[in-house]
Amino acid sequence: MSELMQPYPAQIEAQMQRCYQSLSEKDRRRYAAIEAVKLGYGGQVSRQT
Repeated sequence: MSELMQPYPAQIEAQMQRCYQSLSEKDRRRYAAIEAVKLGYGGQVSRQT
């Protein structure tokens, strides 16, 4: 498993969720896109399946 595929520490994940909840719908989509890019090609699908 690559370094980017490791889950975030719980504290970081909680901070990310709080930040995400404060964003508008448009900005939430951008944020999700940035996180998907971090996973690399096919990373989003492979994480969900």
